[in-house]
Amino acid sequence: MSERLSCIDAGSEYCPCHLAETNDCLICSQLQGKSFCDCNWSGVCIYQNFYWCGNKKNDVRTVVEGKIIERKRVHEEIVVFKLAVTKTLARQLKQPGSYVFLRDPEKPYFFNVPMSIMDANENTGEIHIAAQIIGPKTKSLLECKDKILIKGPYWNGVLGIKNLKITKGENVLIAARGIALAPSVLAIKYLLKNDNKITFIMDPGKLGMVFVHDYIKDLKLKTIELNFKEEKGVKDFSNILKNGNYSLVYSAGSDRFHKRVEKAIDEMEENIKFVITNNSHMCCGEGVCGSCSHKTKGGNTVKMCKCQLDAKELLEGRKVNG
Repeated sequence: MSERLSCIDAGSEYCPCHLAETNDCLICSQLQGKSFCDCNWSGVCIYQNFYWCGNKKNDVRTVVEGKIIERKRVHEEIVVFKLAVTKTLARQLKQPGSYVFLRDPEKPYFFNVPMSIMDANENTGEIHIAAQIIGPKTKSLLECKDKILIKGPYWNGVLGIKNLKITKGENVLIAARGIALAPSVLAIKYLLKNDNKITFIMDPGKLGMVFVHDYIKDLKLKTIELNFKEEKGVKDFSNILKNGNYSLVYSAGSDRFHKRVEKAIDEMEENIKFVITNNSHMCCGEGVCGSCSHKTKGGNTVKMCKCQLDAKELLEGRKVNG
């Protein structure tokens, strides 16, 4: 693999992973079957860790039982779960882009469904998740009474996370639509912690409502509601972008929504950092099943549950129309 790729799990307690055992590591050239070191990883040597582990993967994420503290129906299709977990897991899930797999304890493993974390509190050991009830997996969550199975933590729900984390004391524009309003809460809190000034563009989408008001009402940010499906909404967004001197734009929504945001950025002809939510289809979260596979410019197939790709490269590769 000649491309320089980055892995969200590199250097974590879950590295090396299953991919190291099959010579499919995203980072380590020797764990890609090569006989030499040609990685761009500046942390502790992944190959060395693999060797110390007896040529085996490190710890794997486990399934834990979470207690349902509250289940609130905020919309016909949206249910917000407030779940009790360990303080350690809650802390691990405070990062923007964090997600877990949820499942009804009475259902088999293939009912695991990925869910973005909307909020997390390590002091109380709580996580909040907004689930859009659509298919059999999400419908099964409504059958959970007191407990729910949780597998995590996973972190690759945001592409361009490095750009988000290095942004400090800047003007930031966040645009989110529909259910993607939920993962925007963690991003907002992280950016505010780094003294950024935030303008939050909220598109109610097909839901017809903004369900995160309770999570942002006490935060210091500017909020604006727009409809990106209307020409006026797109024009208003472009004007806000042009007049705000923003150094970073965070887009949360479908790939088509990302393209509309990207188009407005391109019209600026300025060096604005672009961060997007990862809309790849997650199934196992470990880079094994292949459901999140994406072909890069270099012709390599990577697993988007782990790989950090440039937002524009991903959208271009998917041939998404605005």
